[in-house]
Amino acid sequence: MSKAERRHPASPFAGHRALLISLMLGGLLAPAAGWAQLKPGFAPNEAQASARTDLIDLEFSASRNMFTWCDYKGHLWVGTIDPVTGNFLKPTYRMLDSDAITPQEMNITTNGPEWISTATGDHVVYTKFAGGVSKASTARLAMVEGSADGSTWGTPTLLGPDAGRNAPYASDDDGDPNPRISYVDAKNNHYWRYVYQAASEAKVQGMARTPKPVSVRFTKGYAGLVYAQAVNGINQVFLEHLDSGRLVQITNDDGAKDERTVPWVWRAPEYGNKLTLMSTVNGNELRFFQQADGDGLGDSPWSPIGSVMLPEGGTVASPEPFTYNGNSYVVLAIKSVPNDYPSAIYVAAIAPTASPRLWKVSDDSALRIRMDPEVFITGGGPVVFYNRFNPAVNPDSPYCADCSEGVWRASTGL
Repeated sequence: MSKAERRHPASPFAGHRALLISLMLGGLLAPAAGWAQLKPGFAPNEAQASARTDLIDLEFSASRNMFTWCDYKGHLWVGTIDPVTGNFLKPTYRMLDSDAITPQEMNITTNGPEWISTATGDHVVYTKFAGGVSKASTARLAMVEGSADGSTWGTPTLLGPDAGRNAPYASDDDGDPNPRISYVDAKNNHYWRYVYQAASEAKVQGMARTPKPVSVRFTKGYAGLVYAQAVNGINQVFLEHLDSGRLVQITNDDGAKDERTVPWVWRAPEYGNKLTLMSTVNGNELRFFQQADGDGLGDSPWSPIGSVMLPEGGTVASPEPFTYNGNSYVVLAIKSVPNDYPSAIYVAAIAPTASPRLWKVSDDSALRIRMDPEVFITGGGPVVFYNRFNPAVNPDSPYCADCSEGVWRASTGL
């Protein structure tokens, strides 16, 4: 979840009753009684994964069994995770850059370091600031590359253009010979490029300037960019086909799409690896779409194939899909009134036949902020890692350093 998302919590909206009724009649939406039920034999749980309070906004590389983050001093790190147990292997922490980006500077970029999948393994892309001045006009795109086995890492490399570019998000296709990044300039115009070709920079089609950097995500398993943009005052989702340059509005139904989140497109194994869109609608619904033909390439419309409603009074934060054992799921944090921050971690299944469709994985009997959930697949199944803060320490600044209780983990029951 970005800093901007935390400062501007989403609110539920009304106005999509007709579609929900049609989905229920079509067997796509689970009945109200099953929306947040527990999995049989499963109980919400959590345990501290690390007491380090500077492990903020972790990002995981499944292929390397590693994670990356920036500490409070702006040092860029990687660490290793045991693929069997999911335990952090502390002696493996390695500093990649002593002058990267601090959590305070992430108020400019709204994100920290990210993994980019390439033909030579996963590397780390991030933002640096030139001349010790932290502002958008001095921001630079940077990358550190690792060896195939992750045992050695190179020195930081500036990617160009020379200045005024920040907040890189990266493509995530294993072994990709043409990896890509999206980012913004100092005025929050949105761009994308091939990471190794600075001259390939192009504006994201149709994407208006934004008050803060907003992540524009690459589709997984296809050369595309997906984002939400207002159409007649209502957010809808667009897909830019990068190879052809074609821009397509792929949703046109009711409900505001991804006002405080971002849409995702991936290949869903339970649907024959067909391109699938997940969009958050009105802040309190996960809605899934597919194209009737063409697998995203044709002219037929994308239509809803299912929907999961959040518990009453809840709004979504940081939803992200993942796949496991031939099925797709979504990990998400949920804000529940009257709290202005996410306090519980959930998992949702996208298949309409799944039971339950939505279940809580974190033990939220103690009121805490639980944010930035990330899934890592261990030998025992998917585990969710997230940051936990105690808002009682400083109610006026609940995300403060002294409020941090480190990184926590919860098993998913999968």
